[in-house]
Amino acid sequence: MPVALPPRPSIARAASKFALLLGLLLPIGLTAGSCSEESPLQPSPVPDLEIFDSVMVSFMSQHDIKAGVLGIMRNGTIVYEKSFGWADSLEQTPLPQNAMMRLASVSKPFTAAAIRKLIADGKLKLTDKAFDLGQPGGGILELDPFPSLGDPRLADITIEHLLQHRGGWDRDIVGDMAFRDIAIANAMGIPSPPGRVNTIRYVLGQPLQFTPGEREAYSNIGYMVLGLIVEKVSGKDYLSYVYEKILDPMGVPRTELIQARTFPADRSPREPWYDSNSRGTNVFDPTGPSVRAPDGTWDVEAHIAMGGLVASAQAVLHFLDNYQTAGNNIGVPRSKPESKNWRWTHTGSLPGVNTLARQRGDGINIVVFFNKRTTADPGYVSQIRAEIEQLIDSGKVVWP
Repeated sequence: MPVALPPRPSIARAASKFALLLGLLLPIGLTAGSCSEESPLQPSPVPDLEIFDSVMVSFMSQHDIKAGVLGIMRNGTIVYEKSFGWADSLEQTPLPQNAMMRLASVSKPFTAAAIRKLIADGKLKLTDKAFDLGQPGGGILELDPFPSLGDPRLADITIEHLLQHRGGWDRDIVGDMAFRDIAIANAMGIPSPPGRVNTIRYVLGQPLQFTPGEREAYSNIGYMVLGLIVEKVSGKDYLSYVYEKILDPMGVPRTELIQARTFPADRSPREPWYDSNSRGTNVFDPTGPSVRAPDGTWDVEAHIAMGGLVASAQAVLHFLDNYQTAGNNIGVPRSKPESKNWRWTHTGSLPGVNTLARQRGDGINIVVFFNKRTTADPGYVSQIRAEIEQLIDSGKVVWP
């Protein structure tokens, strides 16, 4: 079981250790392109852009963040990709320069792109109904509501509603049913965690908070449903379809995007530990000892389509260069050139991780991963995005 973390170091000590680490890395050019697991998409060192090193080191030291990744693409080429900090909580092993992290909700644009591809291939329509609940014309997913249909309006939910967070669920009113593993399992009389299918069966037994399409309310459940739809319509498991239709055409190696895993022993060696002081019930062993929040308080594998991917910065950067990451057209292939004011942002936040995917019509894409989050608003990645973009927009950056 997870062990307790050592006492938190002071900000001054953290700054000193980051400065030391940066001093070790930069003189020998240990950037993304020098890793033993080198990928053909990784860039060569770009000394002119080391101004971004100080931005990351300063921010992470100020907020006591122990692992971070920054990636920047310009006009289709990755010009900067570096990892900072430590892979382990004891701060003994530097974070690998080809580090990957949990994407949290930055997983959702990948799901949206998979759905848009099914639509483009004529296998799905935006107006298709998500659920077959006996309504005229039927629907895609044939699932038995538990214990019975909770709301007749569930039959009206369309693919478009799910993509745009207009399905009728409002977590601000009833909480997020995607994170009720133990309660759902207990209600259904099955072992915890219940998995994706049983979670949605339970959701179908609950009332909606508003009529589908009436308004927008951010919904993890909606994207869990979309992941099941990708599998049902394509006949493939979710990740295989994303590889085949999204990553492979971009030339992104499949090693750069993988399924997130609940327990540390199952994770990629390229992932850091996920830093959180919170503890809770292990959904895989509800009567056992408590666990650190990132390590078992939810079923990470079941969340694959809504927040369960792990990726490198390069994978997300290439995705951003090809697909819209947010808004009503989330997942739609980009149509260039766009206005210089065209900008979209998707962030992700879970215990132990905070992520940013930012795309701009001027050809710049930005990715930030941190292994720590704050519940304050704005979050860490939103704060550092403002610093990075202020620097970019100032004209002080000399691009290669």
